[in-house]
Amino acid sequence: MSFLNSPFLWGGLAAAGIAVPIIIHLLHQRHRRQTDWAAMELLRRALVIRSGQVRLEDMLLLLLRCLVLALVAFALLRPTLDDKAESFLGEQRVGMVIAIDSSYSMGHGSGNNPKRMDKAKDKAQQILSTAKQGDPITIVLLGEKPRYLLRGANYDQDRCSAALDKAVIYPERLNLEDAAAELGKLSEELKASVKECFLVTDAQASDWNNLSENAKLGFENISDQAKLFIVPVDTEGQENLAITRFEYVSGTIGPSGTARLQAEVMNFGLRTEEGSTIALSINDQNGTPKDLGKIKPGETKIVDFYATIRDAGDANLTATLGQDSLLEDNQRHATVKVNDQTRILCIDGEPSSIEGPDETFWLIKALELNQIGEDAALKVSRFEPEEIQPDDLDDYDVVILANVESVGKEMSDKLKSFVDAGGGLLVFAGDRLDVETYNKRMHAGEDGLLPGKLEEVVTLTPEEESAENSWTLGTIRSGHVLAKLVEVIPEEARNETKFQSVLKVNPDPGATTILGLSDSKLPLLVEKSRGRGTVMLFACAADREWSNLVIQPLFPMLMQQTVTHLTNRPQDNNLENVDPREGDVKVTENLEEILASAKAELIPLTGEIAGLIKNSRKGTEISKSLLILALLLFLAQGFLAKLFTSRMTSKGEADLQESLRKHTVIAARRT
Repeated sequence: MSFLNSPFLWGGLAAAGIAVPIIIHLLHQRHRRQTDWAAMELLRRALVIRSGQVRLEDMLLLLLRCLVLALVAFALLRPTLDDKAESFLGEQRVGMVIAIDSSYSMGHGSGNNPKRMDKAKDKAQQILSTAKQGDPITIVLLGEKPRYLLRGANYDQDRCSAALDKAVIYPERLNLEDAAAELGKLSEELKASVKECFLVTDAQASDWNNLSENAKLGFENISDQAKLFIVPVDTEGQENLAITRFEYVSGTIGPSGTARLQAEVMNFGLRTEEGSTIALSINDQNGTPKDLGKIKPGETKIVDFYATIRDAGDANLTATLGQDSLLEDNQRHATVKVNDQTRILCIDGEPSSIEGPDETFWLIKALELNQIGEDAALKVSRFEPEEIQPDDLDDYDVVILANVESVGKEMSDKLKSFVDAGGGLLVFAGDRLDVETYNKRMHAGEDGLLPGKLEEVVTLTPEEESAENSWTLGTIRSGHVLAKLVEVIPEEARNETKFQSVLKVNPDPGATTILGLSDSKLPLLVEKSRGRGTVMLFACAADREWSNLVIQPLFPMLMQQTVTHLTNRPQDNNLENVDPREGDVKVTENLEEILASAKAELIPLTGEIAGLIKNSRKGTEISKSLLILALLLFLAQGFLAKLFTSRMTSKGEADLQESLRKHTVIAARRT
């Protein structure tokens, strides 16, 4: 036997209800004051003498009245018996939680093969057919978060069918940890003699094969609250092509500039796919589809697009696959903001002198290469540190600090807000840079701006330089857009870039090392995202004192690409894209084993679901029977009290003493 309501709460109230009148009676007896009165002595003797029959009748009435209270309290506990079906003792009320997997793998299916979601709805209808009018029903869709169609509603066929019609697929993965926790709460909410929780899913292998311990504990908790059923849907075909990546790679995103975009297509299926196409659209203007050729199972194919965006403003880019059995992952989107002109502020920390040009001479040359007149895509402005005020930063898209000795607190705070708002910051090292001040104002604490802690300047000895042991660009290990740009340069050409001095940087855990030197312990270019913007740190100087980088053909390409990256990053705006990991629609074959500890019952794909569910139900609530019995006992005690009282008064004795005694007993019985 089990109880739907708390035994501690209602049991305590019942005990209090029965005990209170008895306690009051005992306290009344204890505090009663007795005053002897000679004239009442004869009456007292008559009143205290009660026959054994009267005592027996009083005890019987007290017992019946206490039993009535106990039965009412027991009924409020809503006890259930472990019976399979209803009987004269009580009724069987079934509470259901029907959870439907609505992750985007449930959209797999086409042509004569219905989508998995349609099959899931059919399964849910079969489950609902076992409910009776008034049964509490909850229907919830599970994706990254739960979404309710019904919650704790009394079963009505038309209402439940209308709710199921609203079930849709979301471009999300199935978050099994949160789903298990939520289903446990919903199962606990049910107030019924039979509690059932149904999870209708396609059992996608990528979700279920890596089930976490927290998720397993969550499913075990569901089994403690209700009977857990796992209802897999039939999954004919497991073929799927998906775009797993779509991003800007190189080139210029600007009016009339040409940008290189790259899409990655993966075959998650079990057979070779051929004849599929992919196309790029810009602002809903479709380009010519490209043939993907043959893609083997598990193979990834890279497709390059070259796009020219002629107008300034927001440009919507979309890569689209041809039709297949799962449409939700056939597109990936990006939105880029194209400015008429990118405004760059160069703050020069070392003005020109008789010893050579200023710190930003080669940098500005690289940025202005092929940029002509006022209509140039890049507009570069140069100032010395004392000539610029913090509020001036609002007029620029990118700020470059080149060997600037130190940054004041006001300027440091302004740079942080500038980057948070979407600006780009590029810092070049140099012999004037005050490492201690930079670390204190631009790196220390959680609010740090720099992507790493600055340490000492490392310089090759004259002997090392004479032995031609200068550092060169190291092996490319990053997939960053700038690293890919450098990677296309032949290794022989990369080795022509020599470094004699660099500022040693210890990158933060969240930073990205884009380029390094041939000494693997020395990062060259480090990046950190902050707010809506990005900070990049070059460990070398922007002039020829520390390296010959600035006079290499690579430098203008690298600088212009860096500015493009700091101002145009399409991959940051992929809010409508689905999780590429979910494109693998293959299903697990070990679902029963995975959920063995949860004591879940796995519904077979074939067979009658309704009959199987009905045969497994146990639990009959007997509250109504207890209340009816309490009512009968209440009527019985009232009848007996009246009967006993009538029998006492029918004898008709005229003796005053006997009359007083009878009226005292009658009053006590009525109380």
